[in-house]
Amino acid sequence: MATFALINFVAAIAGTLIIIYNAQRATRVEIAAAMELAEHLVHGPIEQLARETAGSSPLQRLPIRALEALPLRVRNLRHVRIEVLDTQGRHVSLESERTEHGRSTEDAAAPRWFAALFRHDDRRLEIPVNFGGRQVGTVRVIGQSSDEAAEVWQDLSEITLVAGIASMSALALLYLALGRILHPLRQLTLGLRQLEQGDSACRLSPPRVRELAEIANSFNSLAGALDLEKRDNARLSRRLITVQDDERRRIAMELHDELGACLFGLKANAASLSKSTQLVGPRPGDAMRERLSTLVEIVDRIQTTNRRLLKKILPMSIGHAPISDVIADLVADFQRHDPEPRIELDVRHLARSYGDCIDLTLYRCVQEGLTNAVRHAAARSVVVTLEHIFLCSRDGSREHAAVSLRLSDDGHGMGPGTTYGLGLTGMEERVRALGGTFGIVSRPGGGTSLQIEIPVDDAPWTPMRSPTHGEVKHDSCAPGR
Repeated sequence: MATFALINFVAAIAGTLIIIYNAQRATRVEIAAAMELAEHLVHGPIEQLARETAGSSPLQRLPIRALEALPLRVRNLRHVRIEVLDTQGRHVSLESERTEHGRSTEDAAAPRWFAALFRHDDRRLEIPVNFGGRQVGTVRVIGQSSDEAAEVWQDLSEITLVAGIASMSALALLYLALGRILHPLRQLTLGLRQLEQGDSACRLSPPRVRELAEIANSFNSLAGALDLEKRDNARLSRRLITVQDDERRRIAMELHDELGACLFGLKANAASLSKSTQLVGPRPGDAMRERLSTLVEIVDRIQTTNRRLLKKILPMSIGHAPISDVIADLVADFQRHDPEPRIELDVRHLARSYGDCIDLTLYRCVQEGLTNAVRHAAARSVVVTLEHIFLCSRDGSREHAAVSLRLSDDGHGMGPGTTYGLGLTGMEERVRALGGTFGIVSRPGGGTSLQIEIPVDDAPWTPMRSPTHGEVKHDSCAPGR
């Protein structure tokens, strides 16, 4: 529209210049013709006056009366002005001049700057008037372009008004036409931006224009295919994580049932042998009891390591206890082994369980986050927040449930360019495989904040009030959540 308006403006300027140029040429020609005609019209009355006063006495008719008696009738003559002067250069008032001035066109006069474009007042002709054999005055014919400038100005004003109305009408029609075309394209742009941001559930309403409706339908087909692929990938990712967790569970069961039983039997047999050493002499028995005591200590350490490994591979309480209690037990275990930093757990409201896959992911993220805060961040305090939230879609048309984990510490933070270790990398891959978001905000000396959100639309949600960690809180769907 700006281009169209600019073209109209340039065309109007060019048309105005052409009109003014042609009017200037025509004015010069008309002034020359008008002055030639005026010269013939003025010569006749002067010669007639000379014949009528040839025998008159200067006392009978004064020169001034003779000039006033000039029968000049140059009315309706364009582009010239007639002036009668006496010998002293003073103007002589004529009846015809008074009549001509009486029909002044001041109302249609052009502005001075515009009239200056047509000015040709330097062309003038002076005709002497003789009375009684001597010159008594002069008739001056002056070329004048003010009336032509006034006419051109009036024509331009009318043309400009009509052209302006036509241009505004064309712009209004163009605005309506382009708006009808661009509105669907704007919706298409928004839809593509949503697809770029990962929202494959967006759809476009087909517009009335057939060509644009085909584009909208193609977009919806593409979005549907992407959404289907995204769901398939999410299902496969969940399946992969489930298979991995099942394998971990199987290994944990093997360690618990096989290795645990073997260690228990080994310890029991060592204890039985220790009692049997009482039947042997003091000196050999003491040596045997010392070896058996060392063996029992080794078995105890292996059992402790086995239990720690079992808890790391798969906490036995996952799936059997509320996730809030499992996380609270993990935090208490960290606090028991290392009282520094001080860990604060804030569970706003959670379901009892979101399934082993999500529950274990939350457990691993808290475990890895606390490990990093204790070992690497040198933090003095850590705040762990778990809550069930509702997230709006990007267009605000719907909401979906998610579980949010925020872990913030006041440690020395991560320096710029720091790469993730295996723990954070595995954590991020697991969260994203579940369709969640993973983010870390860190400033050197300003601490680190870990933010994780995992969608749980398929999980049953039963709000629980934690007996030790605050009240139930419901988050409404609001922008930015």
